[in-house]
Amino acid sequence: MVSDSGMTRALLVVVLSLLSFAPVWAQQTLPRPWVIATYAYPQRDRAAAIQPLADYLGLRARHPVQVRLFDSPTALVDALRRGEADVVVPNLHSYLQARRASEPLTTLPVPQVPALQADRYRAVLVARAGLEQAGELERVARSLRLVLVGRDSASGGFVPVRELRRRGLEPTTAFAHLAYAGSHAAALQAVASGKADVAALAADVYDAERPTGVVELWRSEPIPPGPLLCRPAADVPCQQFAAWLLEAHDEAPSVMAALRAGWPEFGDATVFVPAPTALLTPAPLD
Repeated sequence: MVSDSGMTRALLVVVLSLLSFAPVWAQQTLPRPWVIATYAYPQRDRAAAIQPLADYLGLRARHPVQVRLFDSPTALVDALRRGEADVVVPNLHSYLQARRASEPLTTLPVPQVPALQADRYRAVLVARAGLEQAGELERVARSLRLVLVGRDSASGGFVPVRELRRRGLEPTTAFAHLAYAGSHAAALQAVASGKADVAALAADVYDAERPTGVVELWRSEPIPPGPLLCRPAADVPCQQFAAWLLEAHDEAPSVMAALRAGWPEFGDATVFVPAPTALLTPAPLD
């Protein structure tokens, strides 16, 4: 007859043996969520703007996703390079930054902005009245206060900065003072209120207000939006993402609707299209 202590030891062995064989579902690890990311902007809920995009890609692939916001377009590119983001919605400046990197990145489709609206997405240089005469800006620049939207803004940054440099005006040294407003509306208000003499911003923001005493000095050619970007990896099917985005207008119209709310430059876009070939070869930013 087996003693009680012997039965106890035998039962313990059986229990431990059973515990060593975890069920199959417990042995499987969940896949790493794909990070769908963009950059923050004042008065725009960019997390909400990319949530339907993340949900759509996750649903099509049956893969977990998460949304992240980074402080700026440059911070977004840095995160992409470090592998902290898988799919990003950049502006044109951060798209060009990313394409200049040595890492292999995949250009995804871009929202197709209707022609009339695409024509309106331009940069302007505006100034207080009295500076509109040809050559006047260059003549008195050293006494003027310049405001840009941000270092990595497209219409309020590198596009008008190129024009200033074409005129021989380096923003950091040719003016009495350089400041960054943080938004297009704030840049325009700085000139309208007399806190600045010259500002660079998006043309549609200026056209909507045209404050008294503020004049236009220059207007750029239309600025294309930046295509989405993907960082290829073994578990990140960038080419599949590209195909799904081209179907999003039928499969999930909410994707583009949310992007339009987050990026006014997308206008009334309803579909994604392949990025224009010209954008695939990065132009210099400086």
